[in-house]
Amino acid sequence: MLSPRQIFEDNIRPADLLLKVYRLLEHDAPNTEEGMVRTLRDLVHAEHDEGLMVIYNEVFLGLIRERAEVPPASIKRSALCNLLRQSVVTASTALETYLPILLRDNLPEVIRLRGKDFVPKNDEEIKNQFKSLTFDLGDAVRILADPDPLFVANKMIRSLNFSYLSGKRGIHVTGALLALDNPWRLIAMQLGRDESEIKKFLDSTVKRRNDIVHRADRSQDDPSGCAQEIRYPWAKQAVETIRVVCLALDDLVTSRLKELQSQAAVVPQGVN
Repeated sequence: MLSPRQIFEDNIRPADLLLKVYRLLEHDAPNTEEGMVRTLRDLVHAEHDEGLMVIYNEVFLGLIRERAEVPPASIKRSALCNLLRQSVVTASTALETYLPILLRDNLPEVIRLRGKDFVPKNDEEIKNQFKSLTFDLGDAVRILADPDPLFVANKMIRSLNFSYLSGKRGIHVTGALLALDNPWRLIAMQLGRDESEIKKFLDSTVKRRNDIVHRADRSQDDPSGCAQEIRYPWAKQAVETIRVVCLALDDLVTSRLKELQSQAAVVPQGVN
């Protein structure tokens, strides 16, 4: 069975591929240098009247033949920018998929080890996330008769189906439920980055993902305007920020669980 980390890495890998394909195909205009085109034509034994399109940059030399039916307009820079947009969408989806999986995999153990103390006190984000969560009489009787951590965890996780865990709030809620005290401070320390800056950039990435998916990358503030400009460096940073934040969270949760398990081994269960 794959771990949450492995699932996340599998899900974000296509974003890396999209960025790499963009870099390979990035060009201002097809290369028309007569000597290069003639050499490539001879290399592939193309007829003299076959249309050839050559892409050449510092990392890639490519030849598109006529039967590929790829018009120049389909690979001009403005069209290739859609690869960058999809990399942002893919990375954001990997984040939204990872957080509930991480909870599902670890929350029952946290509840077992911490008991009623697993819910952070005075945490408004947690309260808001689960404000619609209810336990009916049957649930209460079941918990009293058999306080199964898995039942409580599954009840909470099922409620997340109606509310995405994403952005800085999703990271905080997930980390706090998994026994991290001030998750964002710990993540920022581990990454050596400013906490406010990284939270702001993550939220801007998720917001951009929503613009791309719901408004063809038109801003929420101007949905009838032109598509927003996107550049490779920004898209690369967006994907990498999601990656390092999730990997840092994964490491922190793993370490915290080991710490709780060590404490439980020293203090007999049932002793407060």
